[in-house]
Amino acid sequence: MQKKSISFLKASAIQFASKYLNVAIQLVLTAILARLLSPEEYGVMAGITIFTSLFSILADMGFGPAIIQFKDLTKRDYGGIFLFSIGIGVVLSAAFALLGYPIAWFFHDDSYKYLCLLTVISIFFNAVNMVPNGLLLKDKKFMSIGIRLIVSTVVGGAVAIFLAYRGLGTAALVWNLNVTAVLVFVWNYITIHDQLTFHEIHIFQSVHKVLRYSMYQAGFSIINYFSRNTDHLIIGRFFGSTPLGLYDKAYKLTSYPIQFVPGILGTVLQPYLSEYQNDKEKLFHYQMLLVRFLALSGSLFMFVCILCGSDIVGIMYGPQWSSCVPLFLILSCSIAFQMVMNVTGGILQSAGRTDLLFRQGLLATAAMLLLVFVGAMGHNLTMLTICVSVAFFLQLFTVAYYTAVKAFDRSMKDFLYPVLRIIGIATLIAIPQLVLRYKIRFVFDNNALDLLLYSIIYLVLFCAVFFATGDLKQLLRIIKKKA
Repeated sequence: MQKKSISFLKASAIQFASKYLNVAIQLVLTAILARLLSPEEYGVMAGITIFTSLFSILADMGFGPAIIQFKDLTKRDYGGIFLFSIGIGVVLSAAFALLGYPIAWFFHDDSYKYLCLLTVISIFFNAVNMVPNGLLLKDKKFMSIGIRLIVSTVVGGAVAIFLAYRGLGTAALVWNLNVTAVLVFVWNYITIHDQLTFHEIHIFQSVHKVLRYSMYQAGFSIINYFSRNTDHLIIGRFFGSTPLGLYDKAYKLTSYPIQFVPGILGTVLQPYLSEYQNDKEKLFHYQMLLVRFLALSGSLFMFVCILCGSDIVGIMYGPQWSSCVPLFLILSCSIAFQMVMNVTGGILQSAGRTDLLFRQGLLATAAMLLLVFVGAMGHNLTMLTICVSVAFFLQLFTVAYYTAVKAFDRSMKDFLYPVLRIIGIATLIAIPQLVLRYKIRFVFDNNALDLLLYSIIYLVLFCAVFFATGDLKQLLRIIKKKA
């Protein structure tokens, strides 16, 4: 068994390395698949993903984080919750198969009937994976998680490419989901099966132990789902599959930096910070260290994407996806804010305040829904995308209120000032290059060369300025101290 004393930085480094390699693999797989499949086929898959995301939340029901948070659960409890998850998986799989008919009506496309039936494999295995995955995280087996991530991505992606080449279209992407879900479950179950027992178990008694915590977590996840997917639903319903495919590809490109940095930290946060559940000062201190780091890295990624948007899309997807460049540039303006907010869940879970997480999600979702509907009223995809980016910015204030003020008894300024200061400085650094790129139009007409030139220049200026301000020096001192 992997040692439980593995440090937070070592765990983060393991996750960083595996996620880095995984993102690189995903980029290669995406670049290949984007040349085999059309925007319309990707649009259909985006429609399916909207609903698989919701069913994944319903399958987990907040039990995954609860397993990590509660230290007094026994093997019988794990076994009872696992059997409960099998029942959930069966019910949700049947429901998703039947859901294909209303989804087909909603999107005006009968292909969803067959594709939803095909997707039930991933729905079931995602449900039964709830307990094994929670135990892996609780035991801090990040090496196993990292290897599993890479293996499942490669195998699932290879299957998708083969099937796409054979002409299966959107079904190839569905099989990617299915193969990945099965592999992840088998890997996890083999790793943790000795921690489960099915003798003398009391299923509902075990479930009841974590129910209050998990229900708030599930409530937040469902609310956050609507915050993250309403835009896709509206576009798919009123704009069609091709615009949805373009928007989804732009959205996914901006999500890579978020997966890459806060996604890694979010995975390892709760197993470590839950030890400080009753120490508000220490939790707020760690939160602000993470927030400053994420504001720095988020600003860097954000302006590289803004400066090189057309180059990134051209390299990743090819010329048939050029129409998603404006959408990508607009969504890129929200990357830094999304990255800063992305660890909110881990922080409030560690503080045992999933009730605040639920309320924050409720307010953030209200802001997103309002702006998405405002954007949709103009029947203009660009305007809707602008509204989505503005909503992400406004959500930052909900995070500041529910973490700094409600959870840790601090002021919103204590949270917001470091974030907005860093993003403001990063903006000033980028202005000369933005003028050069978009006003003077200084380009080489070579995507790779333009990307290399503008990203390197911005990186050098970024590092020089933030070393001068002391932000990077402070970050490096902390890393050396903790290493």
